[in-house]
Amino acid sequence: MSDEPPAYAGPPVNVPPPPGWRVEAVALTGPPRRLPPQDHAAIDAAEQRARLVTQWLTLVSVALMFAVLIIGLVEF
Repeated sequence: MSDEPPAYAGPPVNVPPPPGWRVEAVALTGPPRRLPPQDHAAIDAAEQRARLVTQWLTLVSVALMFAVLIIGLVEF
């Protein structure tokens, strides 16, 4: 038995399509629907409330980190 791998025979033979073959036709879709109207004032108000909550949470988190740091430094 030989340790050589089998020789590569090349790619498979390409079979041409039959003479009357054509690509299937694709059905065209209709125009896209209109999106519902948006309440920009309500969106802006919600974004402002979310920004305020995020800023307060950040402020409280930083204050707690400093308190833990100060308490840790005072004890040791």
